[in-house]
Amino acid sequence: MSVVSFKCKNCGGELLFDPDTQKFHCEYCDSYFTREEVGEEPQETTEEPAAATETEPQPEGDEFYDNVVEYICPSCGAQVIAEASTAATWCYYCHNPVVLSPRLSNELKPDKVIPFVLDKESAAKAFDDWKKKKWFLKPGFSQEARLEKMAGVYYPYWKLDCTAHGYLRAHAEKIRIWRNGNTEYTETSVYQVMREGEVDLDNITFTAINREDIDLTQGVYPFDYTKAVKFSMAYLSGFLAERRMTEQKDMEPRAQEKINQYTQQCLQSTIRGYDHVHVEEYHAQAEREKWEYMLLPAWVMTYQYHGDTYYYAVNGQTGKVCGRLPLSKARLAILFGGVTAAVAAVAALIGGIFL
Repeated sequence: MSVVSFKCKNCGGELLFDPDTQKFHCEYCDSYFTREEVGEEPQETTEEPAAATETEPQPEGDEFYDNVVEYICPSCGAQVIAEASTAATWCYYCHNPVVLSPRLSNELKPDKVIPFVLDKESAAKAFDDWKKKKWFLKPGFSQEARLEKMAGVYYPYWKLDCTAHGYLRAHAEKIRIWRNGNTEYTETSVYQVMREGEVDLDNITFTAINREDIDLTQGVYPFDYTKAVKFSMAYLSGFLAERRMTEQKDMEPRAQEKINQYTQQCLQSTIRGYDHVHVEEYHAQAEREKWEYMLLPAWVMTYQYHGDTYYYAVNGQTGKVCGRLPLSKARLAILFGGVTAAVAAVAALIGGIFL
């Protein structure tokens, strides 16, 4: 299994994708290259991971060996250990960026990628700005929290564009109430309402991993898919990447639920002027489906605070932040006490008026 990297055409140094310029940068000779200049094919090495020998057998059923793979760094020859789901990484010893091409070849190759727009400093600033807006944050978190790790990661997603044909039949009512003297009258008019038509649904997106950090990958939605480009492994240089762990067929039941939900909302939104609407029959069928396997950018951060670990993700395109912050119980108590006092004061005032 080969390990690949992208080299500078001027000095042979490693090329990294630069979000600021949207070009590929050599930190050795300070050269910049466009994607077209870099080319689609990386410079491959011939090294292969060493197979397990009879004297060093891999333990059967061992969780570590079941979930990791080994590669050889093309620069220093060190063995790089990565999770089985990892698509791209860097050498932990010489920090050389490497792309694990066999995990992104053939059917595992993404169709498109949204390149990083935010660099590491911009992502850290977006996170700091987000923290400052959280009044209930523990006072010492901003000063005491220690940034353990921060990495740019391309996460895998499935995206669906389709046209859905929907049919909806509903029971609708209009209610009119009037008085004549001491008598109140109510008139209820009942209608049978039907709607049928086609709805264009774009950018229905599903996370293509099934680990515990799926909440982070969903929390950084949405992305601007108009900025997506044809996939090239060069965009992964200097970043981590995860390969998909779910297939299109795994997403189809969830996709049908989304299609039903969005199509019904669109059809039902056209029913106006009634006091009550009760849907009696509804069905939708997707047509002209277009699935795309995409890699989308996120900066992932790990913070240590008072012995606990907190995980955060920053959308690498928009700067949207997602994650759980340590909340101050004292500040929440102050808020709760203030709200309770305000409600009591209003109640007392109203009660005084009517006494």
